[in-house]
Amino acid sequence: MPFLPFVALLAWQAVSKSASFALGWATALYFGQVPGRQGRMLAVVSLLAAGWVVLVIGFAIPLLIGAALEAVGVIGENFDVEFIHYAGLVAAIGLTPPLVAAITVWGNFHEERDVGTWVRLVPMSYPATAMLGASVLQMVVFTPFLLFERWRHKRKYVQVSLLMRDGSDDDALVEALREALGSIGIEEVSVVPASGPKVWPLRTIGFAAEHLLGAVVRGEPMWLAAGELEIYAYATNISIQGPKDATYRVRAAIMRRLGFGDAYLTWNDDAKDLEDQLLRAHREANGDVAALARRLDAIQARMDTASLNTEEWNVLYRRRLQVELSARTGDSDPKAA
Repeated sequence: MPFLPFVALLAWQAVSKSASFALGWATALYFGQVPGRQGRMLAVVSLLAAGWVVLVIGFAIPLLIGAALEAVGVIGENFDVEFIHYAGLVAAIGLTPPLVAAITVWGNFHEERDVGTWVRLVPMSYPATAMLGASVLQMVVFTPFLLFERWRHKRKYVQVSLLMRDGSDDDALVEALREALGSIGIEEVSVVPASGPKVWPLRTIGFAAEHLLGAVVRGEPMWLAAGELEIYAYATNISIQGPKDATYRVRAAIMRRLGFGDAYLTWNDDAKDLEDQLLRAHREANGDVAALARRLDAIQARMDTASLNTEEWNVLYRRRLQVELSARTGDSDPKAA
């Protein structure tokens, strides 16, 4: 059947694309949306970890058990594996976790990007990769059910990317979210523990988050409830789920207010530096609108020549307008603009 390899190739492509789609949904839903280069690196790391777990459980362990049973005479000779295949399997099992650790180090998951940091991570990379891979596989299993539930209850799901400033903590993020919700009249907000099967992957990933992924992935998100709204605060973004109108109003309120608190709304180092400059310009304005306008024009010139993507430029431009509007209206709090 000469057409069989072609059919097998098409089937493999279909399966691989479906798996990539499911993995993308799963990591975005559980980790939060990680933008830019780190988001791409997280996808690579997740795929490698999941593949490593499948390799160990699906191939290495059965081969070892079979070889042991064969050696003691429990079963006959059923294994005819060439040495090169064993060598490849051992190399894949031995080298994948250090590779994952290297990607996290040079993918900006950690503050220090050097060989020393990588060497310190290597011993823990094996259990951390196992936990990460197990979490990702759980995510792929549970995600279709979560998406179905969202569709059944006609709930919208939106995200706001952010990065908490140095020195801030979970309490600061919760307080900022309460402020944002209060600005649109939502006062009853409770912080509740997530429960049920949907949080199993988050509990599994806690070890990997602590020992491998740095600040990019929180082991377990904070979960805030406000009526029919559910808000998940991750290390890198806020996910909002609820009725359509309320969901979009909450997203708008969060984007208006968080940027002048303890969070960056951009990820690029140049963009974060520009955010800091805008915040300092606001705090040091002292009511001098003309001087502030000149300062903002200088910042704008740097914005226009910096290596920013469209979304980052739009965020910074909106924040520049917020600062300028607050100065012209005499409002000391640009978060309400």
